[in-house]
Amino acid sequence: MLTDQVCIVAAGVVTPGCENVGELWERAQEGPLPFGHAARFNGLEALSKLTHSETGQPYDLRFSEVRDATTDHAGDLQVSWLRRALRQCLAAMPAPEGREDRTGVFLSASTDTSYEMDLALAADALAAQTASRLPADGRAERHDAIRRALGRNDPSAGRPHADYLPHRQAARAVDGILPPDTRVIVSNNICPSALYSVDLGAKHLLDGAVDVAFCGGVSSHGPLRQVYFAEMGTLSRSGQLRAFDAAADGTVFSEGVAIVVLKRMSDALRDGDTVLAVLAGFGAASDGKGKAIFAPSQEGQTRAMTRAREVNDVTSAEVSWVIGHGTATLAGDATELRSIAAAHPDGTPWVTGNKAMLGHTGMACGAVSLVQAALGLDRATVPRQPNHTSLPEYARSLSVQVPAQPVPLTDGEAPFVGVFACGLGGINGYQLLSSPRSQDRAVRSGRPPLGDELVLVRWSALLPGRPEDASVADRLSRGDAPANVTRFVSPYPLPSMTHTLIPPKMAAQLDMSQLITAELAGRLAGDGTPFWAGVEERTGVFGAQYGVSRSAVDTTVSCLGDGLAEALDGEEREAALAYLRELGERVGPIGPYSLVGRMSSTALGWVSNRRNLRGLTMMVDTGETSGLTAVHTAGSYLRRGDIDLALVMAWNAGVPEGTAHSLGIQNEDLAEGAFALALARPETAATRGWQVLARVRTDLGPAAAPAARRTSPRYLAADGVLDIVRCVAAGAPPQRFSAESGPTVHVLPPLS
Repeated sequence: MLTDQVCIVAAGVVTPGCENVGELWERAQEGPLPFGHAARFNGLEALSKLTHSETGQPYDLRFSEVRDATTDHAGDLQVSWLRRALRQCLAAMPAPEGREDRTGVFLSASTDTSYEMDLALAADALAAQTASRLPADGRAERHDAIRRALGRNDPSAGRPHADYLPHRQAARAVDGILPPDTRVIVSNNICPSALYSVDLGAKHLLDGAVDVAFCGGVSSHGPLRQVYFAEMGTLSRSGQLRAFDAAADGTVFSEGVAIVVLKRMSDALRDGDTVLAVLAGFGAASDGKGKAIFAPSQEGQTRAMTRAREVNDVTSAEVSWVIGHGTATLAGDATELRSIAAAHPDGTPWVTGNKAMLGHTGMACGAVSLVQAALGLDRATVPRQPNHTSLPEYARSLSVQVPAQPVPLTDGEAPFVGVFACGLGGINGYQLLSSPRSQDRAVRSGRPPLGDELVLVRWSALLPGRPEDASVADRLSRGDAPANVTRFVSPYPLPSMTHTLIPPKMAAQLDMSQLITAELAGRLAGDGTPFWAGVEERTGVFGAQYGVSRSAVDTTVSCLGDGLAEALDGEEREAALAYLRELGERVGPIGPYSLVGRMSSTALGWVSNRRNLRGLTMMVDTGETSGLTAVHTAGSYLRRGDIDLALVMAWNAGVPEGTAHSLGIQNEDLAEGAFALALARPETAATRGWQVLARVRTDLGPAAAPAARRTSPRYLAADGVLDIVRCVAAGAPPQRFSAESGPTVHVLPPLS
């Protein structure tokens, strides 16, 4: 049974007020930090001129800030924090004796939750647009001078925004700390993402792909998210986060990093590691069809919790403590408390949350909660809940309890602890833990494998000019580009609701990448009844991301541009302000779907929401290899039976001006388009009567001799998926697709 167990052997955290796991535990006893105006915003005085669309008042910029933000990487906040957390982890582990462990990093990070990206992206865009409005003579030199000027007030703005792409930050973070052949997968599932990263690390340990997995999440908070969440009405008016409390009035944001180190239990015992907790089952679920994509769903949350318990047939009475998401928003807390009670009907678990003491740490929040749960199990204690006086009236009849003082966990009590997180787009995750001291029952950390081989049962494409798939296949079989046009019409016209299932009023607030993905799902489904009818409950959606969306550029510059432009003078300042006025006329006012509309991972949420798909959704971002990584990640969940069907979607759309240059690619070599694959296990395809187009196998690592990448046209995140489609359309299996950093996808002919 030890080979089926994965355990936590070390952890590292950098959050406001906490520089290590010991301080994180103490913070729960000492109470919350004061939330205030961040020193980091001092150079952005123009922010005070931004006002709420309804109240006309300046935006509340209070949040919980990591002090002494950087050490060895000035301005590179998340890299600095990650390196500090990784060093904490290594310091807590015995040094390997003569072994070269295969190491993996499974990290939750996003371009949408990065202060550094916000500043650098706005500076890049503003410099390019300002220079384009100046006389042609000497324009290149003036552009460079403008860009340097825009980066003087904040070191985060001094780098090009491409340096802050998550996969590049992850590579800088591990450089010189972990082995040079460390494999890295970055996921972007908003708030639950760190829990998904932990599960992905556990799967790779159980599959034997790595020996040590560093898993967690990182976010740096900036003013852009304050503006959007203020418009959504979710920020605390009192400046206090009172999760699960009758006086709760909204959330307060924060930032930081949390990392846990996972090993197989057999390896941990061999190495003399301190085992803090055992992973005892993970449940992932999408809300499926609902009223609004940003509204929490009790059905989706309960589904995730139930799936986690099913891994080891854990009864609801056996869960003694749940660390909840606990954002202190009225709808969020009410839905979550009802979900916890519904998913644990035979028990009365203690319910706590750590956002009241730290703030909402964004992409790191699930890992922060996991560290606290592991420490609680190790210390046999449920910490008290800060900022809590009494449950809301609606919750007083629910089978939950919130501790006002630390509660001891005795050996005779329920042996499992749960960690829950949920996020925009209807994404839910629930991780169960058990104590290594518990001898009452053996647990496994994941479902047993059902086989190594997958099958491709369908593909589709959405390209400029909207050619039919048969036409795309014909072009690919001849060795041509998939379409004779490389860019969609700009501005992108709203597609018919018939194709996307998204009402026009909502669609008008979304980035074109989300509209394209929603329409592509309709193409993949086929005419009439979708081919996945009957397996919606166990259909997952996976996406491949690289870079930022057009909406992200526009909204970021709209928020930060005026402040950055103050660094310019004379003709250059006038040109910058002229561009900002034009942008203000083109970009619509902030509305309920504005934040959702610019967030990359929400593209998958729309597919699950509109098509009522209730398996997990997961976005991955490993740069140009993202498409292959998405296929590999989907395979990790199919092979262990977490889902029965995986829709893998990859796209390059709405390419912002200057993106090609920042990525080292010629603009004319970039193309827009989206591609989708449907993958299943062979037995599922046979039962459903789906035609098998190819067999598929994947590996985390690269091939011995990775194939050379095509030079033109480039679809960035979608390149790997296009390679697979090209191979199948041309009838050319077997082929192997890989890159120097991995993973590898093997495409084999169907069995005769």
